[in-house]
Amino acid sequence: MKRSWKRKVIVKVKSVISKIVLFFLYKGFKLTYRKDLSVKSEIEPWKEGFTFGINTGIQGVNLIIKKENGKLIRLKEENKLDLEIVFKSIDVAFLMFTGRLGVSKAYAEHRFILKGEIGKAMSLVRCIDIVEAYLFPKIISKRILKEVPNKSMGLIKTYGEILITR
Repeated sequence: MKRSWKRKVIVKVKSVISKIVLFFLYKGFKLTYRKDLSVKSEIEPWKEGFTFGINTGIQGVNLIIKKENGKLIRLKEENKLDLEIVFKSIDVAFLMFTGRLGVSKAYAEHRFILKGEIGKAMSLVRCIDIVEAYLFPKIISKRILKEVPNKSMGLIKTYGEILITR
């Protein structure tokens, strides 16, 4: 099936924005793992070497994170993931990444495929919800999250720390 030039441009724009969002999601995970007790308590039980991925279905637009030596590191690629979320299209991923669709609703509507243990996925989703609360303004967080968690730092401080730390 041949795509129109308009669709190609839309997919390219959504891919670029998704890459940016995944960068901030990864940095948000790292930051909240260090600073937020609820994220830390979710991730601590994960076994050493636990690897999870978020795949948008577009080549090169994914996020793979591994728990290693008490830290979260980003990998370029990994053949064996313990847990993977695969979006059915870049359009669905884009809705989630831009705060127009929450993880819980996307799961309920079968907008992505989950590969791995459901218990670990629930833990990951709780972490994603907390990270989203830090990354999105409260007005968006209230719309996409069932409950907005208490945060230990505000939006500006969160982005400041994300941008200055490695």
